Amino acid sequence: MDSVLAGLTGEADLSRLDDVLRAALAWTAAAGDTCRVEAAVRQVRDARVSLRHADLEHARTALTAARDDLHPVPSQRAVH
Repeated sequence: MDSVLAGLTGEADLSRLDDVLRAALAWTAAAGDTCRVEAAVRQVRDARVSLRHADLEHARTALTAARDDLHPVPSQRAVH
């Protein structure tokens, strides 16, 4: 999300930014994590719709909300 947020400028390649978000959603689904971050997934989908309509401000708001909904998950790897 941070790379897309940084790319939301007046000269942004909206198609490329949408591709980045689509790939992130696909990785989330493939990892089986969609249900654990459902609110953020909804916001990212909303941002994708905004990008299709060239509404950069709404896309920025949705992605910021999605990022704020995500909480770091502690590593499950044992530290030795």
